Amino acid sequence: MCFLVTPDETDPFAGLTDELPLDGAGVRSRLLAEALRGYAPLRKVFVQRPSGSETRASVLAAMVTARQERALDAFLLIHALMPVLSEDPLPLATWARMLNRGRTPCTLRVASAAFRQLVDYKLITREDRGRKTLVTPLLEDGSGDGWTRPGRTRHALGHGYLTIPYAYWTNGLVDRLQLAGKAMFLIMLSETSVQTTFSMAVERAPAWYGISERTAERGYKQLRDVGVLLEHRQFVNDPRSPTGFRAVWHRTLAPPFSTAARHRLQMATRAAVHRKLERAATPTGSANAPKARRGGEKRDEAKGTYTSRRA
Repeated sequence: MCFLVTPDETDPFAGLTDELPLDGAGVRSRLLAEALRGYAPLRKVFVQRPSGSETRASVLAAMVTARQERALDAFLLIHALMPVLSEDPLPLATWARMLNRGRTPCTLRVASAAFRQLVDYKLITREDRGRKTLVTPLLEDGSGDGWTRPGRTRHALGHGYLTIPYAYWTNGLVDRLQLAGKAMFLIMLSETSVQTTFSMAVERAPAWYGISERTAERGYKQLRDVGVLLEHRQFVNDPRSPTGFRAVWHRTLAPPFSTAARHRLQMATRAAVHRKLERAATPTGSANAPKARRGGEKRDEAKGTYTSRRA
């Protein structure tokens, strides 16, 4: 039997059109929006081992030396998406799409190799469940110990943690930087978590972070070229210099990656989480729930009552 739509009836499917599949950047942005955090916390020990260690070079230096940029991209994205990944693992094909870099596509084989490298570094565990890949992070120092969200425990491995604003992914910075730039970006985030500026001669990069002087120079240049590096030259007294002074370069990151911008982002996220917990703990209509204020009334917070402003 065939049913016809009469002229006085509207098409119930009008306006419904097929959507185009999201590209890698679109997938990242959509999933990060689901995470509802605004930033990814990462322990600083991934960038540099604590003072007094046999070597200050950490896992980041090993990745840079081995030129494992996709493994680094996957590692950072895993930590950014942890709230989402813990609820619903992603297919390997989705990971491959998110790890595309401009004109350099990421195949399933390349994505799988990146995860395998992270497993070798003892940064994650991986379990294939059909088409989906369950990824569980391990401690950022490569020890293989279990991971906990930074800041939740009083014990801070190394020297606390750094924060990576989601703008790193949503603004496309991840696609405009190469490996050296990403390494120096993480170093800058780590060093300006508390202090607003960072000063390091590139000659010290091997001893401090295990990367070469050339890598540090290229990294600074990439950050400068994309407009996120701010620099100031200061002349200081130096009795050993023939001129009596020497130049010191102070560097910092521009918003939204500046120290102040990251602190504001953390405070806003914490406030949002606190409000969410308060709403969850106070059922609607309960005696403890604050009553809605009516027009022209002022709330007495001590008594929990309202009085007319005209009184």
